[in-house]
Amino acid sequence: MKSLPNAILILSMALLLSSVKIYSQTVDLRFIVIQNDQTVNGTYAVKAQIKLNTESDMGTSSIQFSYNTAGLDFPSTPVENTHFFYHNFQGFIPGGVPFTNYSSTVTRPILGKVSINIVLSIGADGQTITTDWMDIASIYFTILDINEFSNLQWIQETTTIFNDLNSQFTNGTFFDENSPLPVELSSFTSKLINDKVQLNWQTATEVSNYGFNVERSVKDGEWSTIGFVEGYGNSNSPKSYSFSDKDLFAGGSEFRYRLKQIDTDGKFEYSDVVAVTVIPTQFELAQNYPNPFNPATTIRFSLPQSTQIKLNVYNLLGQQIATIAEGLFEQGFHKVEFNASELPSGAYIYRIESANFVQVKKMVLIK
Repeated sequence: MKSLPNAILILSMALLLSSVKIYSQTVDLRFIVIQNDQTVNGTYAVKAQIKLNTESDMGTSSIQFSYNTAGLDFPSTPVENTHFFYHNFQGFIPGGVPFTNYSSTVTRPILGKVSINIVLSIGADGQTITTDWMDIASIYFTILDINEFSNLQWIQETTTIFNDLNSQFTNGTFFDENSPLPVELSSFTSKLINDKVQLNWQTATEVSNYGFNVERSVKDGEWSTIGFVEGYGNSNSPKSYSFSDKDLFAGGSEFRYRLKQIDTDGKFEYSDVVAVTVIPTQFELAQNYPNPFNPATTIRFSLPQSTQIKLNVYNLLGQQIATIAEGLFEQGFHKVEFNASELPSGAYIYRIESANFVQVKKMVLIK
């Protein structure tokens, strides 16, 4: 939904994407954030992922990447299967039975650069790489400064994939997206179901997502907050949300909705707007609420078409004591407030009338 200031904590999916031709094969690589602890000396973790345009075996490979040493630290002597690095590959014996026969070494020969060598044992077939994103490795850093970029990127000149095919990354575009979208909204829909508007939305990724204010505008009027839905915080998998607007007596038939996505640090951004047309099927005067009341109550009525109406209040002697609403009202659901602070306790009649209908209800004031 937005880009944020230079902070490691805002990095999310697809920090980097690269493509290159291997014969008729296209190899894509990217980093995906899986952990981003905001605290000082917290943990920043990513997955390195790969996919191909057609399936193929992965043999002995080497990947190299660099990072911003002002913001991140990587251990000088990392060991595989510690909390610093995990690789995700298996080899296959003849017949396709999987067993773990990949080994790896992880080195940091130059400050700010890391080399991961994934070696396939002789005589075994490499793991099949598919056309969908799959993990190469999980890589963990220590955060030194949360106000710095990660600057995590592949090193094009030395990265080698499918070494046994003698193929290297000699072409392709390598780029680093330092300010990605912290909360990526993939869908936002609205639908009228019976007497309520159902809102549904989904995020693809989330970083520091506190939650969503649900806002509504009627007849192109001002926006007002009608609810809040808590976010998941940090996530790199799809998350689904919903909210039901059950109060349609807002004075019209055109309802617009938007989401105000709020970060844990208070920053926010708005979604696109979705709209619903809500038209009653009949004239109706609803029972006031609360009832009994003191000293104010709300009266609701619905109009299937624009109509001149009068809404009056009478005592039990039939004397008119107040006019609550009068004039041309648009089609839709409406509500008005009646304040009886100057009236004595007792029962009262309220009556709505137009050229097309008349309806009466009773209400009770108790002081």
